[in-house]
Amino acid sequence: MVEPERYQDQDPEPCVLYIRCGGTDPATLTALAGLVGQFTPIVRVERPDAVVADVRPAVGFYGLLPEQLALMISTRAAGLYDVRLTIGVAGSRTVAYMAAYDILAGRIRAVDADPGAVADFLRPQPVAALPGITADAVGALVAAGLGTVGRVAAAPLPEVQRILGAGPGRAVWDRAHGVDAGPLVPESPPRSLAADRLFTADATDRGTLSRAVIELGLGLGDRLRSTGRTATGLTLTVRLGGGSSVSRSRTLPAPTSDPGELAEAAFGMHEALGAHQAPVRAVALRAEGLSAADAVPARPVPAGAVRSRAVLPSTFAVHPVQEERRMSS
Repeated sequence: MVEPERYQDQDPEPCVLYIRCGGTDPATLTALAGLVGQFTPIVRVERPDAVVADVRPAVGFYGLLPEQLALMISTRAAGLYDVRLTIGVAGSRTVAYMAAYDILAGRIRAVDADPGAVADFLRPQPVAALPGITADAVGALVAAGLGTVGRVAAAPLPEVQRILGAGPGRAVWDRAHGVDAGPLVPESPPRSLAADRLFTADATDRGTLSRAVIELGLGLGDRLRSTGRTATGLTLTVRLGGGSSVSRSRTLPAPTSDPGELAEAAFGMHEALGAHQAPVRAVALRAEGLSAADAVPARPVPAGAVRSRAVLPSTFAVHPVQEERRMSS
């Protein structure tokens, strides 16, 4: 029998994303974690090829479904890093992991957090799909006639523990019910923070691009200040429509979270890149060398400068014409 008290704290909404990007290199995986971190601070890399995140903060902030956020992340990852993500969306890490287990690359699968829907989804899955299960445990369960997640969930806990041992049996039995071992704990604060703008149509107007870069700098400053950190460097990357990219890095004169200073430095880096021969698909700005901030007064932002709400809305895809119209308003 399932013990109700063990499941009452599970989140009632499907707010966990399990993001697989199989075959990618470590640097791209780190960049992907930074991309997801623009939407939520509760992000963790699960090597060798996945990122898991609780997007509840973003769901509340934007009023969007987790599946919609997953689609945004997938679209932007394809444009920025040329990777195809496979994403499971569910109310727990266990179920989100399994939702991403056997679907085609580039797909998103969402499992409703209703207990009946979770049970229906898990029941036919092979026990090999459970996260963290070993090959020996799979073999033992299959030999005992418990080859599916549904059969493990229906079995008495003592029987599963007799087959696998007390601790491993408990863990497998819990996961067969879609229950996580504990809350998702984010990794230690990152040493960098990124923001980017992905255009729905490749941009060619230099003024539009400059405004996007300035807004990214302002937004990064807002986010650094809100988390009490400063940056010592910036890297600007411009991804061209043909798939190539150009980058420029700069060490800042002193650690800062000042939005005006970061925007000014970002604009200077963009100007230093010169004219581009191809339309631009996306621009990305990364603040690097982060550390705890000392109390420093903010430098006033020049009149007429564009400010974004923590730059997060600007990370969504925007058509260049629409963006220019919004910027000039």
